[in-house]
Amino acid sequence: MFCKKDNIPIIIDYDKITPEMTNAKDENGKFLYRDCNILAHLFSLDSLFKIACETLPYHRAYKKNTFINYEGMKEVPSKPNSFKFETFIFDAFSFFNDILIFRVNKSDEFAPIKDFTSKNNPENALDLYNNFWSKPDLYNKYF
Repeated sequence: MFCKKDNIPIIIDYDKITPEMTNAKDENGKFLYRDCNILAHLFSLDSLFKIACETLPYHRAYKKNTFINYEGMKEVPSKPNSFKFETFIFDAFSFFNDILIFRVNKSDEFAPIKDFTSKNNPENALDLYNNFWSKPDLYNKYF
């Protein structure tokens, strides 16, 4: 979720959003917190140089990771077995006074690739991409 903390742009990750926030509405009945970050960012070169000089915080997640055991056999764990440490580019938003947010139709603009077995696989992403560009009204919208 995009927001500002102390007047600085930040992202609140989905696992930090409470059920009350998820269901909160304004006086017109419109949901307050429904914008999500589809990880499509555009930075100026100056912004990238600024970010490159900063230290982003690490995020930790406990994940299930397939591994090769001592007998050389692939094992797929039934529960988390390793920690994952990563930095996220959206943490760099806080190094700027403001950001511009484009609101797009998620079903038209977002086709994540997360693995090969879920709906977020490369083939599905390609189908969504080809379907998007096969619609003349969408093509004309952009060109």
